[in-house]
Amino acid sequence: MTDSSIAAGAVRSRRARKSLTNRQRRGSALFMTIMLTLVLAALAMSAIYSGSNAGLLTSSLDREREFKYAAEAALAMGKSRLNNDALVLPDTGFATLLANAALTGADGEPIPGVTVNLYVGPTGSTSGQFGRFASVVAEAKDARGARFVRRLELAQESFAKFAYWSNRENNGQIIYFGGNDNLWGPVWSNDVISIHSSRATFHGDVGTAKTISGLGFGTFAKGYSINQRPILLPSNAVLAKLPGYAAAGNFSFNAPTAGDETSVNMRIEFVAIDLNADGDSTDADEGFVKFYTGIPGSASWIRGDWNGIKANADNCGAAYKVAPGGPRKFFPASVHNTEWFRLLLIAGGMTPAQALDTSAASLTTIMSKATARCYLGGAPELVSIERSSAGFTPAEREKGGDDTTFTANGARGAWATWPGPVDPRLLATRHASQAAYLFPIDRGLNPGTKGVIHVNGTVGISGVLRGRITLYSNAIVTLLDDLRYASDPSTGRCADILGVIAARNIVVSDNAILGPPDIDPGSPVLYRNEDDTKDVYLHAVLMALSTSFSVQAYNLGPTNANGCEGTASGRGCLYLTGGLIQEVRGAVGTTAGHGYIKRYSYDRCAAANPPPYFPTTGQFTDNRYYELDPVRFDVAELFRRLTPK
Repeated sequence: MTDSSIAAGAVRSRRARKSLTNRQRRGSALFMTIMLTLVLAALAMSAIYSGSNAGLLTSSLDREREFKYAAEAALAMGKSRLNNDALVLPDTGFATLLANAALTGADGEPIPGVTVNLYVGPTGSTSGQFGRFASVVAEAKDARGARFVRRLELAQESFAKFAYWSNRENNGQIIYFGGNDNLWGPVWSNDVISIHSSRATFHGDVGTAKTISGLGFGTFAKGYSINQRPILLPSNAVLAKLPGYAAAGNFSFNAPTAGDETSVNMRIEFVAIDLNADGDSTDADEGFVKFYTGIPGSASWIRGDWNGIKANADNCGAAYKVAPGGPRKFFPASVHNTEWFRLLLIAGGMTPAQALDTSAASLTTIMSKATARCYLGGAPELVSIERSSAGFTPAEREKGGDDTTFTANGARGAWATWPGPVDPRLLATRHASQAAYLFPIDRGLNPGTKGVIHVNGTVGISGVLRGRITLYSNAIVTLLDDLRYASDPSTGRCADILGVIAARNIVVSDNAILGPPDIDPGSPVLYRNEDDTKDVYLHAVLMALSTSFSVQAYNLGPTNANGCEGTASGRGCLYLTGGLIQEVRGAVGTTAGHGYIKRYSYDRCAAANPPPYFPTTGQFTDNRYYELDPVRFDVAELFRRLTPK
């Protein structure tokens, strides 16, 4: 082979390899082009898909907002209807307020494609024992069947929420807030609220159906509102069910009288007893109540009035020892002149001369002793008076009294008998002699109780309450001695609550226990407190439907016998913890010093947990919101489940 042939072959070989390489390069470019096209297409599709999802999501969120807006607007409409038309709420079941209704937005345009159904009905306990509740349910939906369901539970506002409430502030003269009064909790009046130039501070909401006079003299921590719609006191029809509720727990009584506070012939005493010996009487089942009715004409005895005559001083006296080293026993002043009293003093360590001097002592001397006290009629300390009738032996009658010398049926009156079984734990306490006359407040010991006591007539009250009670009298309720809760309300425990409703008035008595009597029947005047404290303590929410809460003879008596936190006054401080609702404001003292100085505190527990069946204002307030499952929503089944039998 020639050299030229070899050279030509080499050239052809190189050209062939170059052609193959070029063809390979062209194939790779095509592949890369296809891959890039596919990637770009995928990115485009992803962008399109993402944009579509974003649009769908935005559309879904917009739709959800429209559903929520429609449901909330419907709930507001339902609440407004309830507060303006009491007949809207049925007694049972539910009512339909809107059916497939279109709603208009805030912009004045209809909410597109959305309609609502709106339902309302009573829920929770319908008796009112624990408050009154209703539910408004809104169902927003569109034509495709998508739904959004929301429930608003409403609580009817209790009068117990108010620290102070009045229908009238003018009872022949304008009554002012002033003297640097401090009021805690909500304040309301249907009348003009007048504030004196001596100023007043309101720490809660203030409202009136009219206006506020002296506005610049008031300090309003939470503001005020004027020209509001009036709030009406409850009618007799609203209270008509209370006697029946009371009867279910054996708490319904007929009092002998229905006159004013001076004629009271029946009293109620709350008693808290340590049943389990744990050192307190705050357990749920440790609350009891007793009912005492006097013989005709025994109002002064029941009230513990002061009469200023030793021979008639049956409620007041002093305590002495009747055995060496033993405890003191109480003896009314009216029995001091007896032979058996002198013999008991001698047995207690006195000489015959000392016993004779003590027996002959004047009423002033007796009531000036450190152990001097006065008691309400029926108290066990007054055993020598209650057992002065036939049927009691000298040994039963001629003795000193203490809290164990209980007399069930005495010369001046009798305690009502509890018709149910007696808790055996009572027999191991100092109250064993009273066991058959103690009515349990707790449902565990009194299954029928609904927390209501009803008295047909005028009644006096006192004692220590453990439990939840509403006391209703169709006449007058008078406070005869301190009335406290077993658990101090300042702790916020909310274990005890008392509502007192009087069809007429609620009055603090001017008796020998609450007011310092003039123990010197001659001159000079000598006022002395004959109770364990000089002040009055009252834990309760008070409602006087006809007139007011006031103090008997508030403008009489001493002006500086007692002080109130450094300020001179006739009878001391009136410490009220709770609320005060009245037709017109009543007087408890005068600027001259007669009566009491007010020291009122608000019990927030009364608003959150009002007394059983305590009247409501008729206004509904928001309680709780619920979102409901729209898939399984059935309005009839919902209200059936929300209303217990």
